[in-house]
Amino acid sequence: MKVVFEGADVFKKSIKAIGNIVDEGVFVFDEEGMKLRSTDPSKIAMVDFLLPKHAFREYDVPETVKIGLNIDDILNALKRAKSSEEVHLSLTEDGSRFIVELIGKAKRRFVLPVLDISGAELPTPKLAFTATAKVIAEVLQNAFKDADAFSSHVTFDITPEAFTIKASGTKGEYVLELKKDVHDALLDLTVSEPARASYPLDYLQDMVSEVSKAAAVTISLKTDAPLKLGYNIGDASFVYYLAPRIE
Repeated sequence: MKVVFEGADVFKKSIKAIGNIVDEGVFVFDEEGMKLRSTDPSKIAMVDFLLPKHAFREYDVPETVKIGLNIDDILNALKRAKSSEEVHLSLTEDGSRFIVELIGKAKRRFVLPVLDISGAELPTPKLAFTATAKVIAEVLQNAFKDADAFSSHVTFDITPEAFTIKASGTKGEYVLELKKDVHDALLDLTVSEPARASYPLDYLQDMVSEVSKAAAVTISLKTDAPLKLGYNIGDASFVYYLAPRIE
């Protein structure tokens, strides 16, 4: 197999977004593109990543390839990648090493070990959400920073009228409210039944740290059920699931 991606910055941001949640995982290259579905070590969060086939300048994958990798190893290879460089990905002939090449004014080659990561393939969580809000990423990023001064978790509340984030603790309380048809940062609000649930703040901050400030982030809720949070980085799509904090 050999694939070529133009624009190392988007690729690096995508791998960083994965690495904020998981330490290692199995990357799958198939007819859809480059994929990964993995949980964090504590099994509290899951990331579902897809960089579609059409996003690559070259995509030579005759059959499905599964490659177990340590995420930090890939990030070390991409650490000083320039936005103008191409990323070339391939395997050694025996499949025991993963090759990352950065090609621009020069050619840099990194050879990484392939890990034997066992375990059953994770299914997509089957959840029936009752409320969804689409919000500008910068507003969420700032809200999570504000909330961090008051608590280690936040509560999302979605009603037909508004999307609210709350955090409270011994130092006081923080509230962000986005009302439908009032605040431009709330791009969409769909509610069949109001939903309310609390989630660990550090995970939420990690999930949105790499997304562009102007991007749209979709949050889907059901009361006291896992959250679904999704956005795009370039052509790459990310869907995260996060277990609720039960009082």
